[in-house]
Amino acid sequence: MEDKEITSKIVVEEWSGSSSMKLSRTAILTASITSFSVHRSDSRFNEVRRKILEAFVPEGFPSSVTPDYVPFQIWDSLQGLSTYIRTMLSTQALLSAIGVGEKSATVIGATFQWFLRDFTGMLGGILFTFYQGSNLDSNAKMWRLVADLMNDIGMLMDLLSPLFPSAFLVIVCLGSLSRSFSKFFENLVIYKRGI
Repeated sequence: MEDKEITSKIVVEEWSGSSSMKLSRTAILTASITSFSVHRSDSRFNEVRRKILEAFVPEGFPSSVTPDYVPFQIWDSLQGLSTYIRTMLSTQALLSAIGVGEKSATVIGATFQWFLRDFTGMLGGILFTFYQGSNLDSNAKMWRLVADLMNDIGMLMDLLSPLFPSAFLVIVCLGSLSRSFSKFFENLVIYKRGI
């Protein structure tokens, strides 16, 4: 009897995609008794790019979204970035106005002013909820616009507060009160969605 060499080969293919129409082969693994090889169809750059896109766009993109999705996301991202920058600038203005970095400022004085600012905002949020809470469902888009406007006014007051040292605490408290409406509305939307 002749000894026959058994040659068996296993091939495993990796596919990626969100539907059968969008599948693409990303790798082929070939194994036999004497060898093992991996062949990637995508370059590392394309693989990383694809993973980043999967993290930031809906599944099935672009066919799963309407044509206005990309322009909306661009403007929404720019708005988020500008809000972040404004928040950073207003916090810097507040910290310098309460004396952070100055030798004459006391920690207890800065803490008390920050406490009054936050307390005013919380109290304003509670009072706003008490008086307007049941009216928010009927006209959500209008209230969202009001919340954005109030947030912008609050940040503007924070930015301007160092220019008026004699009225600093009043301006900062009014700014916090103004921003509390937008925080309340954001929390309400999260609660309603069940997130």
